[in-house]
Amino acid sequence: MRFWLLMLLLAVLGCAARAPQPPFAVNMLGGKVLWLPAVRNSTDSDLRLPGTNPLRSLGEMAGKISPDYRPTVLDSLRASVKRELEQRKVQVRFPEEHDPRLSVLPLGPEGAARIAREGGLDGSLFLSEIRRWDAEMAGLMRLWVDFKLVRIADGALLWERSVQKVVPMNRSGNLAEVHNDAVREVTRELF
Repeated sequence: MRFWLLMLLLAVLGCAARAPQPPFAVNMLGGKVLWLPAVRNSTDSDLRLPGTNPLRSLGEMAGKISPDYRPTVLDSLRASVKRELEQRKVQVRFPEEHDPRLSVLPLGPEGAARIAREGGLDGSLFLSEIRRWDAEMAGLMRLWVDFKLVRIADGALLWERSVQKVVPMNRSGNLAEVHNDAVREVTRELF
């Protein structure tokens, strides 16, 4: 009896609506530069987009060619977020353009801000982390991406958003298109 009551309680609580998360507002930046570090991958997957050249794929399988030439979902998401921010008239830069040692920053707001300050950055950081990106069920892709806006001067967390979606996979059979469609969905949900 206790088991069934617990299951009923979990089912009811699982259906509760979450409070809506606010969209990204450009006015939080105060006209300063927004630094867009590389997206973190917290999944167990490489998240490389599939290659379109069958000879290169054979070379990869044989161990003759490194798969590093193929872009990743991380690169695609970062480029999509940058385009969207630039359309909103935000001055966006990559930290590694200023200092190559800043190519990867920690996810914690205080740690990332401290390293950015030590690297000579000013403005805000837009931290991104992919926590889940997989196609478990036939025809569906489950996504979970976290975003944080951090002020570099004091490490204050100005805004955060978690995008969790189930995206239908198109029937084209092209996995690169499927991943790019999912990136567009995440970006659309973010802004």
